[in-house]
Amino acid sequence: MSDIAKLLHRHQPSAQRSFQDLVHDRLPSTPVSFPQDATFDEATASWNYLAPAQPVGVVAPRSTAEVQEIIRCAREAGVTQLAIRSGGHSFEGASLGGRDGHAVVIDMVEMNDITIDRDAQTATVGGGTLTGNLMVAAFEQGGLMLPTGECIAVGMGGQIQCGGYGHYSRTYGILTDRLLRAEMVLADGSAVTVDEHTNADLFWAIRGSGTGSFGVITSLTVQLNKAPAAPANFFIKYPMTDAASFASTFKAMQEYSLTAPPAFNPMIVIWRGNLEILGSLATETAAERDALVADMREKLPPTDQFDIQPADYVETMRIQGLEDTSAPYYPDLSDVRRERREHLRYMKIKAGFVPEPFTDEFIETLAEFAITQPTEGLRIQILGLDPNSGLPAEATAIKNRDCPWLMGMSCWVPLSDAGDIATMEATGKNYEQWLNQAYEIFYPYTTGGYIGDDDYAEGDQGRDMFDSYYGRHLPQLKAVKSKYDPDNLFHHKLSIPVSDEPSAPQR
Repeated sequence: MSDIAKLLHRHQPSAQRSFQDLVHDRLPSTPVSFPQDATFDEATASWNYLAPAQPVGVVAPRSTAEVQEIIRCAREAGVTQLAIRSGGHSFEGASLGGRDGHAVVIDMVEMNDITIDRDAQTATVGGGTLTGNLMVAAFEQGGLMLPTGECIAVGMGGQIQCGGYGHYSRTYGILTDRLLRAEMVLADGSAVTVDEHTNADLFWAIRGSGTGSFGVITSLTVQLNKAPAAPANFFIKYPMTDAASFASTFKAMQEYSLTAPPAFNPMIVIWRGNLEILGSLATETAAERDALVADMREKLPPTDQFDIQPADYVETMRIQGLEDTSAPYYPDLSDVRRERREHLRYMKIKAGFVPEPFTDEFIETLAEFAITQPTEGLRIQILGLDPNSGLPAEATAIKNRDCPWLMGMSCWVPLSDAGDIATMEATGKNYEQWLNQAYEIFYPYTTGGYIGDDDYAEGDQGRDMFDSYYGRHLPQLKAVKSKYDPDNLFHHKLSIPVSDEPSAPQR
């Protein structure tokens, strides 16, 4: 950070008052919220008790021109940190500047237009569009879809930079690989197009570097595909009675998942006293679906909890995204909206890519531990991927390609269940101890974390968060950062640093 920037940072309060005056003068009709406003608490609300943040102001632009003016006001006032909020889904609160930040937040919630081109099979959307809303629009306007992450209230401007791994990833790949073009506003206030031919280095960097490092994505165009014509969801459950049966069932699940037809999209889930394999079938005809179901029945261990639910594509996503997660808080996909505090919860998440099939030794170790899992508030999920699909490893900034599994795990305690903050926090900390032990069992078999599930604790025990999330791509990412945001205006604890600055300190 330059000497001038450091001086401005020390005088942050007065700089922010100047910013507030500038915004009120130049953008009088733009939604804004500052600490003295009655709207500020709602504008800065987060669903995760573990991600408190104290931004100094929130501005919600409605156009690229307004984003440009916000950035010009920020630079003129000496603002030293801008954060970009899309879906507000960062587990560490990065889209509000982070726990130790003092950011002006550019909230993209108003920039959520969706335009579907049925002939080209593309969608052009605002940076604040939620994935669930795009799912519905694409399907209703042309029977189209695109692969996204499992959670359906995530913002497109954020998830497109992370990966987007979900219940159709094995068949159709990941969201990041579908980006064709983006419109961005940079730290100097200029608006640019970003694609394979224009600002190609920035196009590479935003695909895999997480969120909020390089500028504001105001619009993005993604490639869609025809939705499967005869899909279904499947839910297959096995009670966790003992370690031996757990291990044998898990081994069978893995063997089938690695060799099944591409239409089979599995997730192995450990929670609520069960070992489950669930997911979606991306089949095109009822006959193809029935044949795949018959194959599953033949090759997976027998159980009386074998449930197949044929439905159209949107309904399969509704069921997976709203009924079978740790946060089923929306009645249907037409009601998807950004979460605030209406479902406040203590939630911690950890994730890691697994580059090879799990060994028998690992499975047996996991089995012994899994049967100790509490029946509420904890979940381990292992998403099946196609290691042979997707763009080449160097085509994007995604660190981990060619992996058959993406592991994620979480603990959560809703305030509504706990009754009060103290009980929620105490219960959550207790669950988190179990979660950390589970993660250490997986850790030696992983090859880095998933930046879409940001976790400061990845820096614990002497580990390097930046190596985990960015690996060999970090020097090139730093060079792109230095080119497009040399003053590090867009930053948080896990954003890409400029090349002459060290990575953020570890926890």
